[in-house]
Amino acid sequence: MNIIRPSRVFRLIVRVFLLVFTLSLSAVSILGGWSAVTMLNPGSNDINIPDGDITANIYLGNSSVEVIVPFNISNGGVYELSNIFIRFQVGMTFGNTSTLNNDTTTVQIFDTPQSYGSVLPGQTLKANYTGTGSLPLSEVDWFRTPYALEFHANLTFSASYSLNLYTFTVNIINFSLGAM
Repeated sequence: MNIIRPSRVFRLIVRVFLLVFTLSLSAVSILGGWSAVTMLNPGSNDINIPDGDITANIYLGNSSVEVIVPFNISNGGVYELSNIFIRFQVGMTFGNTSTLNNDTTTVQIFDTPQSYGSVLPGQTLKANYTGTGSLPLSEVDWFRTPYALEFHANLTFSASYSLNLYTFTVNIINFSLGAM
């Protein structure tokens, strides 16, 4: 008759516990990753920035600009989409009359970061990102060709998913907004 020693029983219980624990963490990370990949799929339309027309109001009289970007974030996954952060930067390039040779100058009109919290599974966040800034119009060479003012934007979107196991950031750099 074989008698199992208590130390072997304890080691067996610990090994089974570690196996179950490791398998459950692996399942959570694999399912969370799969859910995040399907949510970030460009064909899924879960994250739409912009979600409609971007409104840019330029007020030359008081040298200010206002930008409104509608967006829509749907969480089609199984975990909470948290730490949603959007940063929108608009820059302006112009010929600078205050420099010796009317050198081209690029200035940041505004840089407005905003946090939006979390979106629960099956829910949708539909909002407008707004930002305002000022234009240095007193130094602009209005006779510069082809355009006196050129506008460009940088957009950063980041969020966390699957119990914060996955954090992702998407950047769009130097996107042309137009010229005048």
